[in-house]
Amino acid sequence: MKGIPVSCIDFTIEARGFDPNCVAIAVRTIGSCYAMGFQPDSRIMTGIGLLSVGNNGDHYTFAAEAKALAENETPDQLLDWLEMQLSAPGAVVSWSNWGPVPPRLIALADPARHPRVRAAASDVAGRWRALPRSHTWHLRQAPANTMPCLCPTGSSITDCQPNLPSVLLPDPTLTERQLIDEAIAGWRRWAQDFGDFDDDQHPAQNAIRAFAHWDAARRAGNGTPAPR
Repeated sequence: MKGIPVSCIDFTIEARGFDPNCVAIAVRTIGSCYAMGFQPDSRIMTGIGLLSVGNNGDHYTFAAEAKALAENETPDQLLDWLEMQLSAPGAVVSWSNWGPVPPRLIALADPARHPRVRAAASDVAGRWRALPRSHTWHLRQAPANTMPCLCPTGSSITDCQPNLPSVLLPDPTLTERQLIDEAIAGWRRWAQDFGDFDDDQHPAQNAIRAFAHWDAARRAGNGTPAPR
């Protein structure tokens, strides 16, 4: 079996170090026809999940939240919500969803309305750690059905109006729960790159242990099983 080409591994992610204060992001996109107009690559962003990690020196805090598209909402409102979540400094961690997350956010974000999103997503050599597929090949994301073409037969593409009927969107409650788990998976994968073999007191290993206690309490509280 062939190994992963060195060119597919981003060595700068580890070189930039572990940041105890960070936000991990997972996004959900669904396929559509190009005339939908919501996405340059014909995929509509329908949800964002976050794991926010903080550290005050000897104590870690964790918070998980997500937002999925609901009735009469568009991807702009997802970015409005994300803009508010990126107010604090710290690393941003993401993993691929039909391509890297930063270029998709840059393509969608309005410069005046979402300056924090654009600034963070543009800093892929610094603040933003975009984990390539070679780092996350073993992780899985939930599937999502595509949005069918809603235009009458024979319509010109220039006449199509972007339309997102909620009955055809993924269930928002389920989507949000899945996206939180996917944001967590991305953060854990990133953190496990640090001190995994020879330094069990590395800040990343302390964070992973603190996360395990927090996550066990979270899952016990809402009745969800631990990920396998």
